[in-house]
Amino acid sequence: MKPTRTQTEKRWLLWPPIVFFAIALGAPIAMLIIQAFESGGSAFGEMFAMNAFTAALLRTLVMAVIVTLLTMLVGALYGLGIWAAPSWLSMVLVAFLMLSLWTSIVVRTVGWMLIEIPRGALFWLLNTLGLTDEPIELYQTAIAMYPAMVAVMLPFVVLPVMTAMSGIDKEQLNAAVIFGAGPTLVLRSVILPALKPSLISGGVLVFVMSLGFYVTPLLLGGPSNLTVSGVINLQINTTNRPDLGAAMSLLLVGATVVIYLIADKLFKVSEKWG
Repeated sequence: MKPTRTQTEKRWLLWPPIVFFAIALGAPIAMLIIQAFESGGSAFGEMFAMNAFTAALLRTLVMAVIVTLLTMLVGALYGLGIWAAPSWLSMVLVAFLMLSLWTSIVVRTVGWMLIEIPRGALFWLLNTLGLTDEPIELYQTAIAMYPAMVAVMLPFVVLPVMTAMSGIDKEQLNAAVIFGAGPTLVLRSVILPALKPSLISGGVLVFVMSLGFYVTPLLLGGPSNLTVSGVINLQINTTNRPDLGAAMSLLLVGATVVIYLIADKLFKVSEKWG
């Protein structure tokens, strides 16, 4: 049976996105492969022999886990707040969320720098309250990175949570409370099951994106808290080892793909995103 004209036209519509992704994604990965094997593949062995890389790899994984858990917690609370708040307050909360999403990550990171520097906004607040007279030793520490990274990733959890909560009828919840269901029971039996798929899909997205964090850890965490992306930058721009940087990049890309495939197998995140 020959395909109809409509089916043929639909197939032609597939070619533009296929060509785009082949160029935008396939070409850079192909160049990474060529560069990584320029020295015969020895770069892969060298990178695991580097203490700086293995430490950065472990640091990146730990950072991604912490950022993901914190973002899921804060994102769930923020999304629930938007859902439960009056209309005017919900609009304000959504506006702040979208403003954060639309603002450059560099601008947001610099804003957190001004808060966390020894005599920054946080010191001014604590000093005004009479809690301290000493400069705060927070800037360029591991702890300094997390509030900023959670703020950057927050929209990617809040937006799915908002979508999930929009499917819950508030009148049904009110009726459940009237008939004796306490807040804990309503939360456990109605709200959390509705949020679970969205939280998982948002958490997977945050974790995968956190593996590639560069600007925020570099500016707020300092040289002692370099992530894998920071080490890759050093190999390419400082030590003149593009083959080593390419090998590290391929490892990061491969890890991202594997993590996504595992998450999709366990939690069906592609169905949620689709």
